[in-house]
Amino acid sequence: MATARTAIGLLAALAALAYACTAVRADELTLYSTREANLLEPAVAAFTAATGTKVTTVFVEDSLVKRLMSEGDNSAADVLLTIGLDKTTQLAARGLTRALASPPLERAVPANLRGGDGSQWIALAIRPRVVFARKDDALAAITYEELTDPKWHGKLCMRPAAHQNNVALIAAYLAHHGTDATESWLGGLKHNLAHKPAGKDNDVVREIAEGRCDIGIGNTVALAQLRDGREGNDWRGWAETVKAVPTAFAGGGSHVNLTGAAIARHAPHPAAARAFLEFLVTAEAQTIFSAAELEYPVLATAKRAPIVAEIGSFAADALPIDQIASHQAAAIALIRKAGFDE
Repeated sequence: MATARTAIGLLAALAALAYACTAVRADELTLYSTREANLLEPAVAAFTAATGTKVTTVFVEDSLVKRLMSEGDNSAADVLLTIGLDKTTQLAARGLTRALASPPLERAVPANLRGGDGSQWIALAIRPRVVFARKDDALAAITYEELTDPKWHGKLCMRPAAHQNNVALIAAYLAHHGTDATESWLGGLKHNLAHKPAGKDNDVVREIAEGRCDIGIGNTVALAQLRDGREGNDWRGWAETVKAVPTAFAGGGSHVNLTGAAIARHAPHPAAARAFLEFLVTAEAQTIFSAAELEYPVLATAKRAPIVAEIGSFAADALPIDQIASHQAAAIALIRKAGFDE
């Protein structure tokens, strides 16, 4: 707790210097989030300390889109925050956001991690989806394309293909390679499965540790949180025997999912909302925000949590997130056609 207070105090001091001349003050700000308030509290507290703006966090457990559409013009939301590229891109697609119009955001966040014509939402942190293997395995790097190599027959584990994290990966493969190649790739993945896809990314880590499969597909955040002990000592023990293998598309980078944010279309305090997002992409705030869920910061100069740094570096694929999202429906159709989870 003392460490957290110290970090918040330091961040507040640095942010106050950075924003002394430019921050827009407002008495209050309302944040609609599908992430629990306690995970946002360190960054929110630092923003309040730096600017004097009180942030009220409203946890939206069900559909954020449905909540906003039902509230319409009367919505109290200033800032929208959600997890997953499918959910983030829906906000702009439904006309529920407004243009950010912020040079600091454009400088801090790479273009492929901004969407809605590059101006409606931004990623605040990313979650590479890569290959896992045992630490004593000699596998040093792999491409997504190589997952269909016959040498992996009966040795691949993954959660159900229809889960949003896998749909996003398959959509990215579609965007890179087209329908025919993706359909063939899915057939190869299915052929290489150790068993019917089941469970979560956590289970993939456990099965690799137990020797039930040689490789698996998962988000780095799952491995990091297990090593952090959030699921207990058994899970930590399994995670300590598993590594994240540098994984990329042939000629590209690692597929990433994201935690994204936007300014609500009917935001009562749009200037303060923009200042809040600009604050969240400063190096200090990025360090605190990404550490809460053990994600990777989007700002290159931000420090990673020690567990995340230990897992490794993954260069995000340059494919725009909006382009990936546009292939999601087609990806789901191909998953069904392949009978992938049967």
